[in-house]
Amino acid sequence: MQPHARERVLPAATVDVVFVLDADGRATSGVSGPRSTASVLETSRPFSAIGVHFRPGGGRRFFGVPAGDLHNLSVPLDAVWGRFAAAVSDRLWEAGSLDRRIRALEDALQQQADDRATLPPAVEFALDAITRSKGGRPIGDVVDRIGMSARRFSDVFRDHVGLSPKLFCRLTRFTAALARIERAADVDLADAALACGYFDQAHFNHDFRTFSGVTPSTYVRHHTSRTHIADVVQ
Repeated sequence: MQPHARERVLPAATVDVVFVLDADGRATSGVSGPRSTASVLETSRPFSAIGVHFRPGGGRRFFGVPAGDLHNLSVPLDAVWGRFAAAVSDRLWEAGSLDRRIRALEDALQQQADDRATLPPAVEFALDAITRSKGGRPIGDVVDRIGMSARRFSDVFRDHVGLSPKLFCRLTRFTAALARIERAADVDLADAALACGYFDQAHFNHDFRTFSGVTPSTYVRHHTSRTHIADVVQ
């Protein structure tokens, strides 16, 4: 692997909260919403980080804003937690062990949790159906099972998940393709495309480029993990 100062982080339908301490001792914190495009992570200098990667739909109750408002955004944590964000950051980095930091973060999340924003059963059912089918379940079929109008369902789903149902399906299928590529000893991109429900190679290539910013072959050559690519090629 070539040395690289940046990594491309592939999108995910999740909310993440991260606390970072850089090499100069500066502490920052932020919350990132569900992403449908890749982001760039600076890796040229060492840093320490701790955070939470919520399952799809799981972050809504902790941040007081609809997940759709955070789509493709990363904002300072104090924008949603106010002064509490700095207090939590101080407690985390003053803790003497990883276990204590994890407990401090768990306590902070419990204090911020709003049980009124729990995941509606309709959205929970849809997430399960789409995830189990790896993005192959038709949205119309899901809506028919829920008994909600398509427009209302889309609004509620976006409010809690941060993406439209259709975009979540596409991203789920893309994620399944990444997993298949990672498991393969000898990668066959055409086979991965067909196995994950893409109509043809061109459709697969288009979605891959849309979500990752690179071609499938570039991903195969330069990925450092399933969701990270050494950003050595524009």
